[in-house]
Amino acid sequence: MTKMHCRMRLGEVPLHLYQVIAGFELLARRGVIGLEIVRDARHAAREPRLPYNMMEVVLNGEIRLLYDLNDGYDNLVEEPDLLYGPLLRHYDICFKRSFSAARNAQLTHGGKIRPLGLNYMVTIPGSAAHRPMPLDPPKEKLKKLIRMLPATSHYNGWYTVEKFEDEPKPDAPPEILFMARMWDVRGDAGWRLTDAKREERHFINEQRARTIRLCREAFGGLFHGGVAPTPYACEHYPDLVITSRREVARRAYLRRMKRSPICIATMGLHQSIGWKFAEYVAASKAIVTETLHYEVPGVFGENRNYLSFRTPEECVEAVDRLIRDERLRQSLMRNNRNYYRRHVRPDRLVLNSLMAAAGHALPAAGAAQGWM
Repeated sequence: MTKMHCRMRLGEVPLHLYQVIAGFELLARRGVIGLEIVRDARHAAREPRLPYNMMEVVLNGEIRLLYDLNDGYDNLVEEPDLLYGPLLRHYDICFKRSFSAARNAQLTHGGKIRPLGLNYMVTIPGSAAHRPMPLDPPKEKLKKLIRMLPATSHYNGWYTVEKFEDEPKPDAPPEILFMARMWDVRGDAGWRLTDAKREERHFINEQRARTIRLCREAFGGLFHGGVAPTPYACEHYPDLVITSRREVARRAYLRRMKRSPICIATMGLHQSIGWKFAEYVAASKAIVTETLHYEVPGVFGENRNYLSFRTPEECVEAVDRLIRDERLRQSLMRNNRNYYRRHVRPDRLVLNSLMAAAGHALPAAGAAQGWM
């Protein structure tokens, strides 16, 4: 395979982009691609500013790629084609995390959009994403400096590739995990919520709350769940708040996730597939998830990688099925391990996109030796 050259242009670099940046860097460190990183500065006006949660790559000096890691289609603008119509004129392909063929059909250049895959906050040591970028907001620049400190709970070292990876544990007791956060329906600083988005946050919160309450009642000591102790959660869902700061620390969460064969996921903001879902796949879990609204590449689906539910009551039924059906539980875990290696690990996710852009077929074996 001819070595590909990639020119990566970065503007503001939020956490959603870390996975893709790490993927390019891993490929470059292994000599698979040549990589040039260009950081936009405030005074640079040669190229238009990249939208939030997006980055640009020029492949082999001619193929212009856009990577869009946004939660949905309408989280930056209320009318998606007002953003994507003019934007996609400048690119040959857009690899989009939250991919919907039906929604693409409504966009002027929707035919340029391809599925990127599952997203989560994952990184590698020494990644360029860790350093404050010229276009990062001042608050984010400070957060990035804090994430460089090993003593902090948000240290980048807690989010490296190997921290999430795990093999299926067929002999482990069927413990169940669902730790979540509640969204403030009043919105976040600097973001104005529409009535529809406020209602979405309320729906997400109520789904998570009832799911936790029913699972506690149905599964007792096998179930571990609750919500992060944010001011909003403490005010509106005090019975669900995990009060121990140690228990919600990153190290404790990863340890508990790895020992829990069954993990529950719910819909994220803008109907997204949340980061936890990708974390579960990386850790080879049997997943019970609220209905997925977006599509991912590869062979991935119901009864193969996850069981789905629409209501908290259906979630309890799906979890109970996995507790009783050991063969199904182990099958989901094995399939997620294999899917992770072929489609989610940062280097593989990026390589898949580059091979698709270059018009090549992936190796028949799915994962070349030495990659995983």
